[in-house]
Amino acid sequence: MPNPLPYVSRPEAEAFLAALDAALQAPATSPVVFHVWGIGGVGKSTLTRKASAAQGGAAKTATVSFGLTEGIEEPIPLMAKLYGQLAQRDDWSRDPFWEKYTLYFDTIQALNTQATQGNGAATPEQVEQVKTLVKLGVDVAGEFFLSESAKKTVGTVAEKGMAAAVATLSLKDGLQQLLQQHKATKRDRALQELMLEPLPRLTQAFVAGLTQQAQAQPILLVLDTYEKAPTAIDPWLWRTLLGNTGLAAQRVRLVIAGRHCLLKTEGWRKLHQDHNAVYERTIERFDLSQTQRYLAQIGITDDAQINTIHRVTRGLPYYLNWIREQTEKGHPLDFAQGNQEIVRLLLQGLNDIQMQVVQMAACCRWFNAKLIRYLVEAQGLDFASAVDEGQNCYGWLTQLSFAEPIGQRWRLDDVARDVFRQSLDREDLETIHGRLAHHCLDQSDQEVPPDRPPPEKYENPDWRDLRSEYLYHLLFTRQAQAQTQFLSHLLEARYFSRNAVVITPYQAITAEFDLADHPLLRHSQWQFLQRVGPAVLHGWAVLEETPIDYPFNTEIYGFSKAETDQAITQCLGQPEQLQGFTRAIAFYYRSKRCLESQQAAYLLQAFEQAKQLVDISSADYLAEFFTWKLGIALRKSGRYEEAIAAYDAAIALKPDKREALNNKGVALGELGRYEEAIAAFDAAIALKPDKHEALNNKGVALEKSGRYEEAIAAYDAAIALKPDDPSPFYNKACAYALQGAIEPALENLERAIHLSPDKYREMAKTDTDFDPIRADPRFQALLTGA
Repeated sequence: MPNPLPYVSRPEAEAFLAALDAALQAPATSPVVFHVWGIGGVGKSTLTRKASAAQGGAAKTATVSFGLTEGIEEPIPLMAKLYGQLAQRDDWSRDPFWEKYTLYFDTIQALNTQATQGNGAATPEQVEQVKTLVKLGVDVAGEFFLSESAKKTVGTVAEKGMAAAVATLSLKDGLQQLLQQHKATKRDRALQELMLEPLPRLTQAFVAGLTQQAQAQPILLVLDTYEKAPTAIDPWLWRTLLGNTGLAAQRVRLVIAGRHCLLKTEGWRKLHQDHNAVYERTIERFDLSQTQRYLAQIGITDDAQINTIHRVTRGLPYYLNWIREQTEKGHPLDFAQGNQEIVRLLLQGLNDIQMQVVQMAACCRWFNAKLIRYLVEAQGLDFASAVDEGQNCYGWLTQLSFAEPIGQRWRLDDVARDVFRQSLDREDLETIHGRLAHHCLDQSDQEVPPDRPPPEKYENPDWRDLRSEYLYHLLFTRQAQAQTQFLSHLLEARYFSRNAVVITPYQAITAEFDLADHPLLRHSQWQFLQRVGPAVLHGWAVLEETPIDYPFNTEIYGFSKAETDQAITQCLGQPEQLQGFTRAIAFYYRSKRCLESQQAAYLLQAFEQAKQLVDISSADYLAEFFTWKLGIALRKSGRYEEAIAAYDAAIALKPDKREALNNKGVALGELGRYEEAIAAFDAAIALKPDKHEALNNKGVALEKSGRYEEAIAAYDAAIALKPDDPSPFYNKACAYALQGAIEPALENLERAIHLSPDKYREMAKTDTDFDPIRADPRFQALLTGA
């Protein structure tokens, strides 16, 4: 067995361990989070291991390390990874967490493969709905917006009248209808709620399971290298797990270790202020006496040598542990040059070429044989024998004491990366990162050729991973296009809902050092990243949510409104500097973040830019842009003629784009051009006869034209296709009322109110179409619910 790590007592560490032990004994009066933080190499991970061992088996421990533990990018898989270390998953236990977890994923499988009714397979439209359901379920922002902002909609519920008759139900309504109709969920209200908002409900089940486990034995949940935690994890942790459950009262405590102090962020500060939730300690370097005690445990007692080692290692336990490892392996260390840098000490015994290869590897976030071959050959070195006659450069690197595996790849550990990268002069550092950027760009272009449409790129996971690495390395270079490239990818990634393309490099850089103190970034680069941070981490809220005076919650986002406004200026202040479709996206987003009087101008600029890109290979995504972005935005701003032009552009690209035909009909109706509107709806219906929205909209246009019987026939056709949609019932009631047909008007209004009571009861109170029957007592009774 390997020798145990020497441990040297430090006041701050002993206080931390004592407080944690007391908290497990008396949880009701103690903080729930025990947070240790400090610079890389100071001994945080060692302290978390000591915290687990200090319980002497009295506490069960579950541990993850962000950046090393795979598959914990979202809260739900993180909970499963932790819980799996505490309770075995099986088919016969009644475990609160595993039972609900299994139910959720089994139901997702059923929704994704089985038809709503009968024994057939799921339709493509249904599969897309399930993808949306899963995305909203696992994403913290999705959870928040789904419950707090009526869920980002792709349209509006078709109300009576042309002004609000655009095409589709809200996203939430559409998902609710799927769950209400599907045979796997339709009779189970609790299951429907789980599927719509799984994160809070699975979190409650997680806490219930932990509570049950902790009755027998206290539990420690250890989250190490927390500076690398994905974006979704942090707000879930402080808001959902700790802020909205009873976990603090249980014999369960979290130990969080990282480079940054949690209490620097508003959400954690508020949680701590309200609940005394966080016990935090900074772990410092060893002083001389602590270094002396550590070295004595590995047989180094000479005072002069101890003084030299303390000076060289700067009191960092990481370096002292490395000295221990070398000593145990029988590798002699030369401390003759007491003032040598630690990098020279770590590389002691290596020749110049070997040092060079290590420094190149340190610039990589990860490496494999292919990447190392590229780097060493770019330097004119022989990959097979440059560092060792017996093995190639990659094999040699993986045997270094500070190399560690991550899945199928390798990396140098964080502290070694810090040391070796900082040992490079700026020109060499930027050259290596430039080569890496070029390599990742070239590899991504091989994955998806540059002339392919943007959706093909962003839908390809390998392309996305390579582009993330490209952006990471690019930001360490002096290349003039670095910031423009990052902005372009940021806007495209936001538009195509692939935000990890920019979140990954941003978080990788901010995890290394605080931005303002980052020793490897140029001043202009860290300032740029600081300014765009809110848009990177909360792109939808920053770039898309309207109106301009959008509600802002610092606790949710972690940024002030002033910082977010600065991000908007940085991202959208100069759309002209961008190219291609990205420029069109920038103008479109700019229209959401400007004065109302400027909106139409930006939308028209987006329209003109998009028209320049039209070609057959890009027909689909541009048709979507014209239909769902520009057309709807122009219509909402009252620019109906321009909206029709946008829909026509979509139809020119995709003549079978029924949504564009339907929405064109809506815009024509708003101009009072009802016959043209009816023709557009008929064209949409011809393409997709089983879609009820166009039939309902056609009915509205016919009704506005005074053709009531034809309108009623259109409404009946819509109802036959979708009998649970209240809108055609309401519109049909209006058509009957305008003719003075009281009985059928009341009958259809009652059906609409039954399906959606609050909405249609309120609408009917002021709708002038009901004036002919308003005095009827039965109509008044429907309005009051009597």
